[in-house]
Amino acid sequence: MKLNLFKKEKSQDVPATETKPKTETKKTGWMGKHIGNSFLNLVVFVIIGVILIGVVELIDWIYSAVDQTRFPKPAVDVSKVNPKMTETEKGTLLATAITKQLQREMDSTFGLTTNDLIISPTSWLDNRSNRQRGVIFSTLKFTEFFATNVAKFGNADKENESLLEARTQCFNYSPDKWWFYSAEDQYEKGINLVKKYTENLKTGKATYNLRSDDIYNLLMYIIEGSFLDQAYGLVIETNNQISWWDLDDRVYYAQGVVLVLRDFLHTLVALYPEIMEKGGKENIEIAFREMDQFCTFDPIVVTRGEHDSFLADHRSKTSRYLTNIMKRINDVAQSIRR
Repeated sequence: MKLNLFKKEKSQDVPATETKPKTETKKTGWMGKHIGNSFLNLVVFVIIGVILIGVVELIDWIYSAVDQTRFPKPAVDVSKVNPKMTETEKGTLLATAITKQLQREMDSTFGLTTNDLIISPTSWLDNRSNRQRGVIFSTLKFTEFFATNVAKFGNADKENESLLEARTQCFNYSPDKWWFYSAEDQYEKGINLVKKYTENLKTGKATYNLRSDDIYNLLMYIIEGSFLDQAYGLVIETNNQISWWDLDDRVYYAQGVVLVLRDFLHTLVALYPEIMEKGGKENIEIAFREMDQFCTFDPIVVTRGEHDSFLADHRSKTSRYLTNIMKRINDVAQSIRR
């Protein structure tokens, strides 16, 4: 009996929860290890992300140093323009302003890339190619107005042959063509034809006749119909109407259109300051500021942030630039008409 009681008492002395602390220690250790691994993964992810962003920034910086992607200033220099210049000199400057950007694109590091074959590395530079398409379009539209309204005395007057050929056979040539004849050849020919017009102006063989009503018609021509309104229509569509891979193409195309517009308007205002004197000074200054913003627009990636997304909505941003530009040009036109 004593032996049995002794054994029973011994078994009762062993706590029922003797192994519990070991279980808790094991569980706590597992959780700590899991949290530690998660934190380490997060740190690694952040480091990799920072490195990738740095690499992309470096590549963008190197490319920008090789090939210009932002254009803070117009390609024309109007610092020495005198409103008292002769009509021949005015016509020469204004006609030259039309082709300045196209000539710059032709002379750029990689030249014209709109017609590069897919096997060429430059064919993947779609931002510059679409900017060039916009430049070509804008050059054509200004040449059309100049040839049919400014380089003649009236509607019944014969159109200047050089400008006629430039607008019908050269600047409207497909930018994708690379052989028989290449786009480069045709655009270079068009630029030379405009130069020929300016040379004929100096010898009295060509006409320059820009009147105040022509300036009004010119400004309305820019914002109506198929000129700036065409570029505006490409970026005004909502994000769900534009595919992600098509968005940046439209933005840079519109930028190319504005590049030529800025050159031409800077020259026009410098030659005819009365445009600003008639109440259009503030509107012109705002329009130029918006153009400068657009012409220096070059994010690493064109994004399409929706609603409260942390991503920028670049489509909406560029459409606002164009909205303000068109509104201000219209206000200037109306002030001229009064």
